[in-house]
Amino acid sequence: MTTPSVSRHWATPLVMACFTLMAATGVMLFFHWQSPLQKDIHTWLGWGLVAAVMLHVLSNLAAFKRHFTGHRRALALLLVAVAVFAATAFVRPADGGKGGSMAAVAVQALARAPLRAVAEVFGLSVGEAREALAGAGLTLADDNASLDAAAQGNRDQVNKGLKALAAAASRKAASR
Repeated sequence: MTTPSVSRHWATPLVMACFTLMAATGVMLFFHWQSPLQKDIHTWLGWGLVAAVMLHVLSNLAAFKRHFTGHRRALALLLVAVAVFAATAFVRPADGGKGGSMAAVAVQALARAPLRAVAEVFGLSVGEAREALAGAGLTLADDNASLDAAAQGNRDQVNKGLKALAAAASRKAASR
């Protein structure tokens, strides 16, 4: 077994490095500025942070024990963290976790709606909507077809179509 001093020399910098990356990728995810890999890095690095913190606690066990004996504030914070986790760990959204945020629900509704309804939402004629979607690589069978059907369930393609519709609506509004 390594001596505590050797473990501390590795544990503390490891916690600091993992936390720095977790914080940076977490902020990027929150503001939707991330690259495609950052979500995966953030998710998997969480395990690295857990391991690093466990190593840090084990290498500083005596100090942690002292911290929680006689320091009610530290114990209270730990208990609050455990209570928040316990209270939220098994809570599921009313929609069974399928929709999530209001934005996700709205995007899903637009993706499943017929073209004529989506065109109206964006303030476009059906022809203008078809033209914008064709520019995004989506061709709908008829006016009752949905973006989801045209994209064959490919969310990236649906998002590309919705962005194309929003851009067409902006251009139309600017030309007025």
